Amino acid sequence: MQSQVIICDQQAVYALGCHSLLGESPLFKGSCIIRSLHELQELLHVHQLQSDLPKILVLDSSMLHLNNLNQIQSILALKKTIPIMVLYHEEDDLNLYHLVDIGFSVIVSRNVSKEEWLKALQMAQMDKIYFCTTIAQKVFDLEHQMDKIKQIERMQALNVYDKYILVRICQEASSKQIAYEVGHSKRTVEGHRTKLMQKFDVKNVAGLVKVAFMTKLYDHYLSNPGLYEVTLCAKTSSL
Repeated sequence: MQSQVIICDQQAVYALGCHSLLGESPLFKGSCIIRSLHELQELLHVHQLQSDLPKILVLDSSMLHLNNLNQIQSILALKKTIPIMVLYHEEDDLNLYHLVDIGFSVIVSRNVSKEEWLKALQMAQMDKIYFCTTIAQKVFDLEHQMDKIKQIERMQALNVYDKYILVRICQEASSKQIAYEVGHSKRTVEGHRTKLMQKFDVKNVAGLVKVAFMTKLYDHYLSNPGLYEVTLCAKTSSL
């Protein structure tokens, strides 16, 4: 059965190109181009589409704010009734991992061939999993980098206090010296060090140093020492 396609894309020229591709396939009948998720909600709410045809949504990934839980839940709820093909064009591969992780199963890059583009739309129509060649390679690489990605996320979630302790550990500072610098007791600093080892699942201080370098924390400190100002750290202990 033919499907009608909703193209939700901020790039008007690209959207028009997608519209022209649909005319080459007998599986799809007609399309509607919109520029925002707000327009999408209005369109579905007032039933402006042909009601007798099943729908497929082609969605620009830049419209998705992955830290906006309400928005993502709304899109995932929509996905249960309308197949979604995501157009991915960001440089941050971590966002690609999040798209896959939360349940988007048909993803193509913007520079994909027209054959792959139509193939992806057909896979979405049949509720199958499909990544274009470049996305498939990125996903494969991400699967082999998951440990590193998770460590980076954990590092980014640390407060300035704990990041400073890690930096000073890399510089071979003792717990006593770090405690003096941040204005807390040696025991407090050692408690944070223990919690850091547990958070990053390492067995010793050498493991913490390895994580700090692998996640680029120490490089970031060298480039931005002002962000790790001791006077700021001294008031952020969570113990």
